[in-house]
Amino acid sequence: MGFLTPWFLAGAAAVGLPVYVHLLRQYQQTPIKFSSLMFFERRTQSSVKHRRLKYLLLFALRALFILLLVLAFSRPYISTSGAVSVNSAKTVVFAVDNSLSMRRGGAFAKAKQQALDEIGKLSEADRGQVVTFGGPAKLVTDMTGDKQILRAAVSALEPGDDTSSYAEIARVLRSTSEGYKTNIEAHVFTDLQKSSLPASFADLRLNDGTKLNVHNVGEGPIPNWTIEAVDAPRRVFDTKKVRTLATIASYGGDMATRTVSLVANGKTVETKQVKLTPGGRAVAEFLTLDVPYGLTKCEVRIDSADAFPQDDHWFFSVERADPKPALLLHSANDSASTLYVKTALESATDAAFTVDSRTPDQAASADISKFAFAILADPGPLPKSLEDSLEKIVRAGGSILVSLGRYATPGRNIPVAGFPVTQIHTITGEEAIQTVAQIDSSYPAFSISSARGSANWDSVQIFQYAKIQTPAESPETRVAARLANGLPLFVDRKVGEGHVLVFASAFDNIANNLPLQPIWLPFLEQTTHEMGGVGSGRGAYRVGSFVELRSVRERNVPVEILGPDGKRMMSLSESARATNYQFPSEGFFEIRRANGRQELAAVNADRRESDFSVVPAETVELWKNTGIASNATGATSASSNTREVKSELWWWVLALLAMLAIAESVLGNRHLAGKETA
Repeated sequence: MGFLTPWFLAGAAAVGLPVYVHLLRQYQQTPIKFSSLMFFERRTQSSVKHRRLKYLLLFALRALFILLLVLAFSRPYISTSGAVSVNSAKTVVFAVDNSLSMRRGGAFAKAKQQALDEIGKLSEADRGQVVTFGGPAKLVTDMTGDKQILRAAVSALEPGDDTSSYAEIARVLRSTSEGYKTNIEAHVFTDLQKSSLPASFADLRLNDGTKLNVHNVGEGPIPNWTIEAVDAPRRVFDTKKVRTLATIASYGGDMATRTVSLVANGKTVETKQVKLTPGGRAVAEFLTLDVPYGLTKCEVRIDSADAFPQDDHWFFSVERADPKPALLLHSANDSASTLYVKTALESATDAAFTVDSRTPDQAASADISKFAFAILADPGPLPKSLEDSLEKIVRAGGSILVSLGRYATPGRNIPVAGFPVTQIHTITGEEAIQTVAQIDSSYPAFSISSARGSANWDSVQIFQYAKIQTPAESPETRVAARLANGLPLFVDRKVGEGHVLVFASAFDNIANNLPLQPIWLPFLEQTTHEMGGVGSGRGAYRVGSFVELRSVRERNVPVEILGPDGKRMMSLSESARATNYQFPSEGFFEIRRANGRQELAAVNADRRESDFSVVPAETVELWKNTGIASNATGATSASSNTREVKSELWWWVLALLAMLAIAESVLGNRHLAGKETA
């Protein structure tokens, strides 16, 4: 026996109340008037008679009433244990695979029908829950004994475009077992794709007492050809310099020839034929992409010749635009910086900018507001009017990149940035050459450039650099790279709505060897793309992946997303607060950002769903065995389950309280009547 709320037992101290009523309050005397007590001696009166309890039965009833009342609030219970048939009271999870591969033939319809059949086998005492795991596992219903709710949930399920994961459903089964503190029975309806297995078998572990039933609704491996990936430019500036590569993969089947088509806005641009060996891959190359200005929906297709046409296409988007003008300010005596910067920007495969090279005096009287950004390649002192114009542009949301070389003047502030150059230091004698030691890989210019092939910053050597006095790091000032001696090399400072980027060395082959290194082109390209509003947005995403909706400078400004059907994907409150968005399905999603820029995100399914190789039967058996309890006593078996049942007794106590209240009332009235008669 136990108590659910034992702290109420402290109320048993109230049993002293009947003692007070029966003992301390029973001794009463009628006052007698007397002339004077001055001649009487004061003494203590002791009477055993007055300390004896009267009406013992009534006292016992009242004391017992209080004790039972305390007992009722303590919620007493008794525990019983015994073997209960699992078939008479089961906790069941119905897990339905709704990934892309389940669209093949009638696999998903078969899975739903089998799930409905299993729900029909539940008894009145059973309870169940419907779960899907095509992508992150989702609880479709709560744990319920209502069969109608379970049937309705299964009937409403639809296949998705994401990939399945058996590790996900194993995690849900472990969580369910731990949450409900009971053995569970799981029915998993899936096509048993081998690609859904996790890298580690330990991720499939089930809790002891979990009975796993795997219903294979697939038809086994089938020959399948798919577009595995497409490498295409995000932006097009010259349609004759576009190179699109499509990788076609074969899963099973015989030697085959597939026709590959490049499609733009629903119109076929070009076709190729590729030969595929069983289990092999081939690449189709397209060397032109004639698309109109603006955003274009593009697609690569293969002729459908298998039982799974859902992966015979690959979506991507491109944006065609003219190169934007960019301003390059340089000293009249500096030709090296101009050569390296201009050549790098204009020699890119997709040159996004045309460079207008000028000295500060030449730019002082020009309208510089038309330029997408400005690069100040160690130009020396600037005319006051030019510096004011640059600051106005930056505060309005523009960006400039400043490099500091031998023409920088110690003691003067860096244009627009506002912090001073304290010294121009040149490596001499046996002093160690400085290298780039610390890089903020989350900063776009370094995260992108450092990831391209073998290009990295390890081989960059700095022979001359400016010592700059930067403010403390804050949301307005960010040091993205430092030298080996700890001094800042690359600083991003927010000024107004725009940014000033400071490189504490020159863009030539004298102050450093950066322009001669493979990292130079991707670094400058990515930096200028960010400055010029081109950005690093991808043209293709995977179902279930995320896209960042706003940068730091675009906080609390709504971002609108339109789905493939043209409907808004987020509410107004979500569009103002959300920092990212997860793509739920295939198709084209239009993103309208706060700064007026529009993007077209192409979303494709994970191509792991295209491989219909089946999980070996022995692996399935091993997975099932992880849920068998390792209990030497055999207390838990397939047919019975020992459970502890707590039976509460409070309602019995309340019944006794009611009877005691009646008895106390009757007996109390009798004693009261007898006293009045006396």
